[in-house]
Amino acid sequence: MERHYTGRFGVVLVGAWTTLLMTALAGPTIIALGTPLIVLALVGLLWPRRSFGEVRLAAGNSLDCFEGDEIVLELMIGSHWARQRHWVRLEDRGDHLGIFPLTSAKSSLYAKVSHFGSVDFAGTTLVRQGPFGLFEDTVALSLFEEAKVFPAIEDLAPITRTVMAQFGIGRHRSLRRSHAGLEFVDVRQAGPGDTLTDINWRASARTGSIWLNERSTDLPLDLVVFLDTFPSGAFERRTRLAANLARAYLRNFDRVGLVIFGGTIGWLPPASGRFQERVITERLLRVRPYQSDADKRIDLLPRTALPRAATVMVVSDLSDRRIIQAVQDLEFAGHEVIAVVMERATGSEIETSTELQRLTRLLERQLLADMARLGVTVIDGNTWERHGDEINLAIER
Repeated sequence: MERHYTGRFGVVLVGAWTTLLMTALAGPTIIALGTPLIVLALVGLLWPRRSFGEVRLAAGNSLDCFEGDEIVLELMIGSHWARQRHWVRLEDRGDHLGIFPLTSAKSSLYAKVSHFGSVDFAGTTLVRQGPFGLFEDTVALSLFEEAKVFPAIEDLAPITRTVMAQFGIGRHRSLRRSHAGLEFVDVRQAGPGDTLTDINWRASARTGSIWLNERSTDLPLDLVVFLDTFPSGAFERRTRLAANLARAYLRNFDRVGLVIFGGTIGWLPPASGRFQERVITERLLRVRPYQSDADKRIDLLPRTALPRAATVMVVSDLSDRRIIQAVQDLEFAGHEVIAVVMERATGSEIETSTELQRLTRLLERQLLADMARLGVTVIDGNTWERHGDEINLAIER
């Protein structure tokens, strides 16, 4: 238990010392005016420190919930319940969630969680106010087990059905596999990472280079959500979008994996089913932006994290050069890459000139154009305007 004196006690203490000083200078007649201040100062200094007893904070309902839901917390205080004002200052890792007055030794708190992630209410304190508000006795509280707040479920359709319709047959199938199906679609020139098992010999003999047959497939899509976790203002929006994309494809019976690429690197191999949805979502709950200047490459990932025929959907704002290099490396490795580019967040407190903003937009457009020339499917702000109904559902609150 800790005791913190309030500003009111500071005023009382200054008044008491002033009274004693004036009494020494002007005589004992002054002390009668300042006696109440001296008494209050002695009460604040000499009031006994009584323990709260056993204090326990537990969850009154399930620890699994979604954004916007309420978590019921049961607070029980031991035998030392005093007739003083009590309240709970609820926080979670620096985020203030509210102040809840208490009326009895056993109370229920209803905390509304507005952000997804793991919540343990670290920093929560039980406060007991001293007489006349001179001080506050506090004790730290926390949940024994973390609560898991999942992103709100959005009715999102797989966006590759929209943006990939012009590239091949099928609703959401990857056509980079030269021998993936039986029905012939087209021919294309061989590139890095292709297996030379379905060569179109006529086209190869005519052009002098190796050309491969492209065929449609009825197999489920192998998708890897490649999440950029380098620190930036759009980190929470990126994570929410990644969770909703993974959920949409898994409920479409596709195989989905996850790669966390930032200050730290992590991965989950592609799999299907509701269990994979749960594993990916819980992994995203623990993702935190971590600043690191170390060089990051996709070579650090095992083969199981990025299967050869998988489509890679990069969710990023492209604010770090290492994620840009990773997109290029993924394309050169033969993956079908879709870059979902979030708008970069800019602080309102930073005033920038019109010329600087224009130059920044031109550089961003040039970067996206360069990626498109490499063969990367880019979904940026313009695509948002054309296909807003399908895409905005993933990030709206």
